[in-house]
Amino acid sequence: MLNSHDAPVPRGDAAVRPALESALRYARTKATYADAVYERVFKCEVHQLASGQRMVKPASVKSAVQIRLVGEGGRQVGIKAGDANVETLRTAIDRGVEALAAEPADPGFGLAAIPNPTRERYGIAPTDDPRDVDLTPRLEALARAVDALAAAGSTSDVRVVPELWAWEQVEEKWIADTDGVFKTQVMTIGFVQVVFRALRGEQQARTRVRFGDVGGLAQYVDVEGRLAPAVAQELADERDVAVRLLDARPMTAEELTAVTHYVLHKSALVFIHEGLGHPIEADIVRSGNSAIVSPAGVALVSPLGSAVVRIIDSAAPDGDGTPVADKGFGTEFIDDEGVEVRAAELVSGGHIVGMMHSRETAHRFGVAPTGNGFSELGDRRIVRMRNTVLCPERGEHWVDSLEELLRGVTLGVVLHGSLGGAVSKEGMSSSTQYGYLVRDGSLTGEMILPGNFTALTAGCLKTVEGYAGPIDCHGVGFCGKGTQLRRVTEGGPTFVRLGASPWVNLTFEA
Repeated sequence: MLNSHDAPVPRGDAAVRPALESALRYARTKATYADAVYERVFKCEVHQLASGQRMVKPASVKSAVQIRLVGEGGRQVGIKAGDANVETLRTAIDRGVEALAAEPADPGFGLAAIPNPTRERYGIAPTDDPRDVDLTPRLEALARAVDALAAAGSTSDVRVVPELWAWEQVEEKWIADTDGVFKTQVMTIGFVQVVFRALRGEQQARTRVRFGDVGGLAQYVDVEGRLAPAVAQELADERDVAVRLLDARPMTAEELTAVTHYVLHKSALVFIHEGLGHPIEADIVRSGNSAIVSPAGVALVSPLGSAVVRIIDSAAPDGDGTPVADKGFGTEFIDDEGVEVRAAELVSGGHIVGMMHSRETAHRFGVAPTGNGFSELGDRRIVRMRNTVLCPERGEHWVDSLEELLRGVTLGVVLHGSLGGAVSKEGMSSSTQYGYLVRDGSLTGEMILPGNFTALTAGCLKTVEGYAGPIDCHGVGFCGKGTQLRRVTEGGPTFVRLGASPWVNLTFEA
């Protein structure tokens, strides 16, 4: 983690800090404890539709405060306020006090202590700060670069049409409480999503590519529209895949019955987030909605996976699995309760060894908080994932190349991409974007249409046999939980090999 003296001070801190401190002094006269998080997001973005219509929004600002009041007997409420000024905050606190009196007692409620309470500043100063520098030229240049890529992939009988959504935002937050804690964080995040639609007569196929990380859009494109080499290559590859998908086919019923292995590309690992991440969020566990951990925190499934399975939630790891503090679309230095984030090891050697915690759930389970307590612009803080990664230990099961990983696969399919996933207590499902058949240990050129990959939480990891390639948090996305949306990633080695089993399934639309 970067040193405190390197961290920038949020803009307007001279006004926000005294307002929060004054409001919390007032709250202390009304409740036994109170804390607050004020979040402010400055965003500039571009949308380009398939029609070619392009909309650039050079600036938008959203902000809100969440105040938590704790009373006698473990009663507690959360109140949303629109801005961080004393009058607004006091009015919100008065509303909260009335609600607090109506809350039932909860003797088991408590909040784990905030580690390192005296440190105040966290974050990274923006470069070419979009609050000072107009990003419109860069956004327009990015759109033109994507248009040029699409045009280069079009032929006499196939037209490639792009869609673009990209943004850069500066996120600032202040966390304070009635015990004297005061912390701030400044983060800049960049995001690019491109959809390529290949059109041939009445036929249509598409692929979607996402990039997202700490830092601005400059890591993806310069102001002249020159894409970073790795970004340009991946976009061109996925553009060409969209064209080839026009001639792809579904797997036959006979092939699906005979499949011996599924090999998941890093872009298709959303099941790690949906099926294995959510059930180890401590608030879901405590509510009884986890199929793999009891409300008391005891593993219901042991082992959960094979001996080569290890899952962490942390800052994005490097290729060998070591978390890098300032990398990852889901990365922050502190959560919205002021807890410094740390790597949460969830599964090791196939066994559940930990959970993701907020201050509240950490108190419930008698452990230290992990820095997973987040809100969304004034909503209550709940347990959320950050970068959830299949992160194995080194060994013979982790090889360098796909060719090595495919040895011994009689009939398999390598699945790429996802257009999102859905989770239930028992498991998850996600759409795949495309695949390639594997026959007798060799990757064929037979392209497979998008399908639906389902995985049952209690068993899908038991058949993980091995991995190939370095670890990468490739799955950039947005996780909805309740009414809140949070930026997250999932990932793992470039390829993950699973044996066919009743716990995983691939289907295609009729």
